[in-house]
Amino acid sequence: MKKSFLYLLSLILVINVTLVGCVFNPNMKDNFPSVSRNNETILQAFYWEMGETGHPKEEENLWLLLTQKAPELSEVGFTGVWLPPANKAMGGKKDVGYATYDLWDLGEFNQKDTVRTKYGTKEELESAIKILHGNGIKVYYDAVLNHRMGADSTETVKLSLNSPDKPGQTILAWTKFTFPGRKNKYSDFQWNWQCFDGVDWDEKTKTSGKFLFEGKSWDYTFIRDDDYLMGADVDYENLEVQEDVTNWGNWIINEIGFDGFRLDAVKHIDSRFINQFINDVQKSSSKDLFFVGEAWIEDINTLAKFLDTVNNDDLKVFDFPLRRSFEDMINGTDMRTLQYTGLVNKEGYKNRAVTFVDNHDTNRDGKDPGIYRRKYQAYAYILTREHGIPVVYWKDYYIYDMKNELDKLLEVRKYFAYGPGYEVDNNDEDVYSYVREGLEEVEGDGLVLMISDGESGEIISKRINSRQPNTTFYDYTGHVQGKIITDERGYGDFKVRKSENEGWSVWVPVIKK
Repeated sequence: MKKSFLYLLSLILVINVTLVGCVFNPNMKDNFPSVSRNNETILQAFYWEMGETGHPKEEENLWLLLTQKAPELSEVGFTGVWLPPANKAMGGKKDVGYATYDLWDLGEFNQKDTVRTKYGTKEELESAIKILHGNGIKVYYDAVLNHRMGADSTETVKLSLNSPDKPGQTILAWTKFTFPGRKNKYSDFQWNWQCFDGVDWDEKTKTSGKFLFEGKSWDYTFIRDDDYLMGADVDYENLEVQEDVTNWGNWIINEIGFDGFRLDAVKHIDSRFINQFINDVQKSSSKDLFFVGEAWIEDINTLAKFLDTVNNDDLKVFDFPLRRSFEDMINGTDMRTLQYTGLVNKEGYKNRAVTFVDNHDTNRDGKDPGIYRRKYQAYAYILTREHGIPVVYWKDYYIYDMKNELDKLLEVRKYFAYGPGYEVDNNDEDVYSYVREGLEEVEGDGLVLMISDGESGEIISKRINSRQPNTTFYDYTGHVQGKIITDERGYGDFKVRKSENEGWSVWVPVIKK
């Protein structure tokens, strides 16, 4: 009887402690600030090997998978998804999509030995877009406009005397695109050699090279002396080409329902056309469209110069200079440089930066490991920053088992990462800190970020002005226990662990109840 009573009493105590722990758990959403708006956060919803052997079976049907995941993606804070090229490509249903064949075929016509693309059918794509929209998520199309591949037949073409290879000679070029499976639906424009500046293959001699066609010159690109990239290089000085591609862009937005574009290899495309394309497509829609260009330039000033060349305020670019700094952080770097690095920190360009850690080009199985150390530190940096639109990589989120920790950072971004951002004055070689002041009209937002490239495991304390006086903070990541109470000026002794595996802490306010 006595044992039963003691057992019952201990059980009640355990239940009470558990309930108390639940009620006062600061990470419960009941204790979060009221969110009237979400910070923009994008998920790159694919990677190169998606759907291949050894990878999750469910990813073979990406459009269907996204319809299932839409509610959870919205809940954690994603406001946009960047989809892979959804059009028919040279390699059919095994092609990632960058070998563009027919932009107008989104998995609807029997071309390249398949109706569907690698990711599904047009009907499934349209359904996914509607469901993502229904969950408050915008959808961005990966537009590969620089080149075409997989032509339906060849043409005999004479080369320019200025051709880098075989000047003045005649080659057999794969440049005739008739799209027989589509039968002129959506567009009756068919492509021939006059739609291109050059190619990289002579079918007559079965040799590769860089072949510039007679009467052509490379387009007005940012890297004019090295304009050519691959395949049949599209000539954007051809007015019919301009019209067809712009009509397609309008169709993708207004008929299919996309909300913007990621422009592949944008520094290889005529800068004048990019400017015109953005203006024309934006003008066709009542939506505020999103345009981000992939200009792989790691020098900050050169990347800014590229934006100046295109001269369109609606164009953003991926912040490759910032990612270069994350590469430096792999083996340890002077953390103070994070205050200055990247387009995201360059005056006049901060809001033109789309920040990222890895993508389908920087991380591939057996080829490039990408940012393989201190990756969470890099994500903590981009997800808490005032400027820049951050992108989370599907492979990191789902394949590399980073979801649980990234969800914490995504929740920090959704609920706390608001207000002006401030650098602190005591950053050093091993620890970088950054403050978000929070919004005056919102209780409990704002944060203090600390990231470390140290490895000793010791906890480092820094006296930091949180910009929030007499406020209690806790580390949302859970890496450092305890609370910090700031003084009447907002200063407190904030902490981070010198550790590769736990070297990031985000201190957020405890809301008074």
